[in-house]
Parts: sequence; C-alpha cells; structure tokens
Amino acid sequence: MPIAAPSIEPSQTEAAPSASVSVFMRVRFAFETYFARLTEITQTEIPWDATTYLALAALILLWAVRMYTTYATWGNLSIDSGHEAYVPAVLAQGKTLYRDVFWMYTPLAPYVNAALFRLFGIRLEVLYWAGSLAALGSAILLFLVGKRFSSRLFGWTAGAVVLLQAFHAWHFCFPLPYSFAPVYGCLTACLFLWCAVQAPFSKSAAWIFVAASCAAVALLLKVEFGVACYVAFCLIVITSAIVQRSWKVVVTSLIAALPGMVVCALVIRWMFSIAGASFITQENIMSWPTHYFMRTYGKIWLEKTGVSLSPAAIGQAAERALFFAGFIALVYLTFWIKRVDAKSILVRLGLFAALLAYGTLLGWKPLGLLAGGLFPRDMVLYVCIATVGALFFFWLRPSPAAASLAILLGFSGLLAARLLLKMVPGGYPIYYNGPVVLAFLMLLRPIVPRRDQPRRIILRSEMLLSLGCIAVVALNAVNLTADRSDLVPLTTKRGSIFVPTQVAANYKAGIAFIEGKNRRGELVLSVPEDVSLYFLSGQDSPTRLFQFSPGVVAPGKMTDGVIAEIERQPVQYLLWSNRTYADYGTTTFGKDFDQDLGDYLTSHYREVGPLVPHSDLDWETKFDVWERKPGEITAPAPSDPASR
Repeated sequence: MPIAAPSIEPSQTEAAPSASVSVFMRVRFAFETYFARLTEITQTEIPWDATTYLALAALILLWAVRMYTTYATWGNLSIDSGHEAYVPAVLAQGKTLYRDVFWMYTPLAPYVNAALFRLFGIRLEVLYWAGSLAALGSAILLFLVGKRFSSRLFGWTAGAVVLLQAFHAWHFCFPLPYSFAPVYGCLTACLFLWCAVQAPFSKSAAWIFVAASCAAVALLLKVEFGVACYVAFCLIVITSAIVQRSWKVVVTSLIAALPGMVVCALVIRWMFSIAGASFITQENIMSWPTHYFMRTYGKIWLEKTGVSLSPAAIGQAAERALFFAGFIALVYLTFWIKRVDAKSILVRLGLFAALLAYGTLLGWKPLGLLAGGLFPRDMVLYVCIATVGALFFFWLRPSPAAASLAILLGFSGLLAARLLLKMVPGGYPIYYNGPVVLAFLMLLRPIVPRRDQPRRIILRSEMLLSLGCIAVVALNAVNLTADRSDLVPLTTKRGSIFVPTQVAANYKAGIAFIEGKNRRGELVLSVPEDVSLYFLSGQDSPTRLFQFSPGVVAPGKMTDGVIAEIERQPVQYLLWSNRTYADYGTTTFGKDFDQDLGDYLTSHYREVGPLVPHSDLDWETKFDVWERKPGEITAPAPSDPASR
C-alpha cells in the first residue's frame, strides 16, 4: 500500500500565523522604505547660492509688506495686550516683578521689554518692532532648517506661514500679542531647532552649547517652551552618542548645558526668595497645576487649545483622519499613477468626488476642504505618530540624517503638544506651529515621485503642496485683517494704535478721566481688565493684581489682600468695563466669578453712569464710572511689602 505524500497545503491553523507574518513583513517593508526614502531626500544641506539668497530676500519682503499693510492694527486694548505694555513699563521704572506687579509666566519676557523701554522709550512702537523682528527671526530660522533638510521651498513655506499669521488684527499676533512670552519663545524655539538639527552632523560642541542655552532661555520665557526644548535636548544627546559611538558626548553635552541650568536655578531661587514658593506658584504663575485657575478653569482652557482626549474629540479626530487618508491617496494616485486610461481617470475622479461629499458631510467649507489635506487640525498628532516611526528607523539604521529627522519631528510635536487636535492658522497655534508645519511638509516629500524625474517636475509637484498650505493660511489672514473703514488713530503720549471709532472715544475719555483724577491726587482702578488704561495714562495700578479675569484671584487670602490694597491706597474711582468671559464658561465679573470682590466693590462704590454716553458697543471697551461712597474713604496706610 503506497504511503500518501504529505500535503503541501497549510492547515487553517498554520495559514493564519503565516498570513499575519506576511502582513507584518509588508507593513515593515513599507515603513522602512518610506523612512529610508525620506532620510535620503533630506540628508543633504543646500548650499548658499543665488536661489537661496533670492528666497531669503523674498521672505524678508513678505515680512515688510505684512508689517506695513497692517501697521498698528494689532492687539486688543481690552484683552491681554495691555498688560504686555504695562508690566514692562513699571519694571522699567524700578518695580520688581511678582512682588510689586503680578505676572503669570516665568520672568524673562517682561524684563526684556523693560530693557527695550529703557533704551528706546516707553512707547507702543517699541513693542511693535520687537514682536515684528521676532517673527522675522523665527521665519528666517525655519527657512535655514528647511535648507538643512534639502528643501528651501518647504523651509520658505514654514517661514511664510509664521509671517502670514504674525500680523493678525487681534491679540493673537506678534507685534502686540496676548503675551510676549510665546513670541520670544517662538524665536528661541526656532533657534534651538536650527542648532538641534545641525548637531548630529557635527562633532563640535558649539551646536549643543547653543541649543542648551536656548533651552534655558525658553524655560525662563514660558515653562512649556523650556520643557519641550530640554526633552528634545536629551534626544539630541542620545542620538549624537549613538551616531558617534561614544558616550563621551553625554558628558560633553551635560557640561555644555550646565551654564544655562545654573542660570535657571539662580532665577528660580530669586523668584522663591520674594515671598516663598507658594507665592509664585499659587498667586502668580497661572499654568501651575495647583493654581486656582488650573483647578477651576484648566479643563476648559486646555480643551479650548486642543488638549482633549474625550471620546467625542477622538471620534472627531478619526473623522478628520479618514479625510486626510483619502487626500493622501488622491495625491498618490495623481503623482505616481501615470496611466490616463478611462479606468484610472474614473478612479481619481471618484475619489475626488467622495472627498468633496465627505467634507461637505462634515460641514466643511471650501477652505476647510483644502485645510483638511494640507493644514489638518490634527497635524501635531500626525507628527507625533511619525516621530515614533522616525525613532524606530533611527534605531534600525542609525545615521546623522536619521537622527536629525527624528529631532525635527520629535521637537515639533513636543513644542505644539498643547495643540494636539487643534492646529489652526490663527489664535494660540501661531506661536507653536512653524516647526510643526515644516515637519509635516517634510513628511509629505516622499509622496512626490523622484526616480527618473527632472528636478523641475519634482519642484513643481512640491510647489503645489506648498501653495496649498500657504493658501489656507493666507486666506485666513485676510479674514483676520482689520477693516480700516472704521479705524481711527488713538494717539497718546505712549504711542499710537488704530482702533474703531467708538473704542477710540471711550479710551480717550478713560485716559483723560484718569489723568484728571491723578492731578487731584485720586486713584482710579480699572475692572475687570483693560490694563491698557494704566499704560496709556501713566498711572500705576493701585493693586499688585492689575486684572481680574477668571482664575486670577483665588477666594480667601488673595481676595482679602486685594481688598486691603484698595482700602490702603485708597481708590476713589472705578472704571468698570463691559468685558465678559463666556469662553471660560463664566461670563460676568462680580456675578459669575470673583463674587466676594464684586460684592465689596458694589457695596463701597456707587455707579455714576457711562463714561461716554450713548456708546453702543456690545462687548468691547465701554466704561461705566463708579465713585467711592461718601464716608467710605479710609486714611492711607504705609505700604507693607510683606503683605503683598
């Protein structure tokens, strides 16, 4: 009886593992092929030639045009921008940060601006130039990073994105921002990135020293910038040690980082010496995890800026990711599939129609459809995912180019982590998204075919991606440009700014009111915000806290301290604006938040009436005058710094 030959067909139990291994190998092959191609096309730095200089000149020209055409229309006198002028002004006159005047971040930015005020005078124009030059410096550094990665075009694009966003006509801008801490933080981060991506290609410690110094500066500007820089610095050290196959790099890098770390330690020691660590973390730095603001409004604030991992947010991100995947597939079919037969054309048209229908179903307008592919809201998330892949590829094939790419992706994701699911070309993201845009565009480069393609064809293909990205940002910039038809100059002894007619009327009246009362030896308190009144009139805030937005004043000790200061000065008048805070889930000062302080003010002051009658401003800069009730004035008491 013949023996049956063994079956050559695998059993069902054997086939499943074999199939899974096959899928895994294909995925790994695709992964390694992608990152190998990306590393190959980004490893050569472009030299300085005529084209490079022309591109740089075009970037500077764009900056000049943006600054000139939007001049002095930036900022918001009622929101935030005022304290960016007021705090450096009082520091320039000799006061001490934290002790004499409240500050919500680490201390470097206001002291830099105070030094500029001492050099050039206390005027708004000084801030305009400081912020504008910071934007230009950030753009140029991003261009240089792109040049390092063999793409002047995408480096220029990232720089142009920063410049197009920098001059928006509200407080999310660079010349008169909600805070100069992220403005200077953006410049410092871009300088850090430029040094960081150079370090793996050089055995010189100079790049690492400058990067470490930038990390220290970033920490003293805004904690989140410093944390991103120091984490990325660790990545630089580790990858450099692996590339150079010498752990001496670690020792050298730590020595290079030591001066900056010592400076940070000394500054922190000075901060804590003022009135203790609790005073700094609980009564000043609002982003500290245990600060009253974070405990009360932190969740709303973080969700507003994009840090939300709720099921709803993740579901929406998945919906957007599906559109992005379809867009990438369409680009791939367009660039790589050269067939022009009926079937291939129908496939492309069908995918294009499906994307339009899906985007419309999501409620997107035409600009949103373009942004969904070339400026996606989840850009930071995609870069973070790519960072994991880049680090794994570096582990498999360590090289300076792979290390530099991993550093670019990793730092960009770390820097913009607070915008994980909300990368938009306006608002908070403008200070963080320059490196992310560059990293994202670099990730798109392998989509463009290169084999047997003339350089001009490759450049034109990449230019389409670049123009699409810039179009999203440029069209949004047009929407955020001031309508000059109702703008008039508000000219004061401390500079000029263009504002709507009624805003100018209210501010002129407010400044004149404060100056008139000051001449009589009487003080005016602005509530809840409008710190610009102090700066433009020249009167210091009667209290250490110059604004009363949600979460600034904690109930209990802090509220009692503010009331004591008001009594001690004493404050004769209030200018009470109609500023509201619906974006924090609370609306009205004294009613929905800070009720104890509001009750004190309404019980000790009486409403006189509007400063400018018949103002019909619904929300912005309409003042009511409140006067101290007869018999409520207390004798001034000596100021006790310890009580502050």
